[in-house]
Amino acid sequence: MAAVTRPKVDSVLPSELVEFALQGKIRMPSFQRSYRWERRDVTELFDSILRGYPIGNLLVWQRPADVGTVVIGHLNFEAPALGDAFWVVDGQQRITSLVAALTATEDTVDPRFRIYFDLSSGKFVSLPRRAHSGIDQLPMALLLSTARTNSWIRDRPHLSDDQIALADRVVAAIRDYKIPMYVVTGDDENALRDIFDRMNTFGKPLKSAEVFNALHSISAEQKPSDLRTLATSVRTFGFGELSEQILMQSLLAIRDPKVDRDFREEFEDDQDRHQSFVDTEAALGHVIDFLRDEAHIPHSKLLPYSLFIPVLARFMATFGPPEGRAAELLRRWIWRGAVLGVAPQGNTVGVRQGAGAIHTDPSASAGRLLDLLPPASPWRPDLSQTRLNRAQAKVNVLGLLSRSPRRISVYGDYVGEPIDAAQLLEAGAPLVAILNDSSDLGKGIANRIVHPPQDRDYLSILFGLSGYKFDERVLASHCLDPKAMEMLRSGHESQFLERRAAIVRKVIADHVQSQALFGFRDGPDLAALFDEDNDLDQ
Repeated sequence: MAAVTRPKVDSVLPSELVEFALQGKIRMPSFQRSYRWERRDVTELFDSILRGYPIGNLLVWQRPADVGTVVIGHLNFEAPALGDAFWVVDGQQRITSLVAALTATEDTVDPRFRIYFDLSSGKFVSLPRRAHSGIDQLPMALLLSTARTNSWIRDRPHLSDDQIALADRVVAAIRDYKIPMYVVTGDDENALRDIFDRMNTFGKPLKSAEVFNALHSISAEQKPSDLRTLATSVRTFGFGELSEQILMQSLLAIRDPKVDRDFREEFEDDQDRHQSFVDTEAALGHVIDFLRDEAHIPHSKLLPYSLFIPVLARFMATFGPPEGRAAELLRRWIWRGAVLGVAPQGNTVGVRQGAGAIHTDPSASAGRLLDLLPPASPWRPDLSQTRLNRAQAKVNVLGLLSRSPRRISVYGDYVGEPIDAAQLLEAGAPLVAILNDSSDLGKGIANRIVHPPQDRDYLSILFGLSGYKFDERVLASHCLDPKAMEMLRSGHESQFLERRAAIVRKVIADHVQSQALFGFRDGPDLAALFDEDNDLDQ
């Protein structure tokens, strides 16, 4: 076990961080990520310090450092060897932001470190090098020098007493702000990496939906009042549970296609916030109706890609439930996207592009969604996919469901009863059952049927009962034909599964084609165009 001491809890002032940095005492391990903060992140860090808000703990590893180049923001210099350097384990972004902003010069290029406090607006701002600071904008680079700060104030006799008092408060707040710092000592770099890894894997950082909930919850008397109550309401629609992330993206997409925007000041007031939740709930109701009734996807667990929902939510909120050509093109978009991949650049980009395509006209919007898909290429079902966390497996199961599978049972009361896939999924029951565990083809969808769980082996139910006659229509609903049955009764299990694989492959492919209509002309309905021409002639 690596020799590691218990961390010593200390605190450090911003001025001390700057002193440590200029001495070369602050070092960044090679496995640390690069500096990634944006201008707003830095101004909000300073704003939090001014308000006395916590900005998190620093964790450093105290151990020797060789001579080397130190890069902290705009600072770049050769540091001497030290026996007690601070290697940053957690807090790189905050340390870099503070040190670089407090040591910036006129030659500093990066606007993230050119931070000023505007005494007129009472806000921190970031300025590019070519922009001249306003006469009332106090540079953070002056704050650690009392003489320079006082000189800056004296040079502005126009400042009011309130502005001077505000400047003094800003200076004091930043100079006196104590940042908790944990110092670990020891001599094993592997232990440092272990600490870094654990800090980034233990627990779960707040997801964007959780931050949204924390910022935008309203009175519980107004339902839905937040993402959680919206999720509860949507769950009653019988389509399964939608994640809070998808609900948040749906709400944001309805208001504006750029769903990855900063949502901290999203709403004007509580009424605006409440109305957005109400509008999102109504739009999602139409989305679920369309997915279930028009796209023939009965449950959220069978939806190939979750991003269909926020994009469709914007469509429903903009135009209402689709009809005619628009509904046809939307169904094509869903099913082509299911097999081609609807978001080759990632989910967030896919939602933003899809939501941005929806405007002006419902049919034209649906056409633009189709244009966003990757080019059509020869597609064949992948029968190896059975796990419902993969889009192709969902497409496979939806193909099996297209045959309207019916219950196989030795009990007369249940023979031929339609199988309700959504009900099974809502109950948390397995949706597919393996026919033959021992088969070489047993891992694929060809060895599975959609059926409620039962207490006995399906194969023994089907074929282990001497003289039992099965309804061929029921068997056909599970892609089982007389020839396949004969192969299985003869003990030719491999041939049986090969034949069923051929049947299943065709069923899935035919179902996808019936929904996606590859090769068919997209765009507006030609008949509608002729009708418009007739209207113009009258």
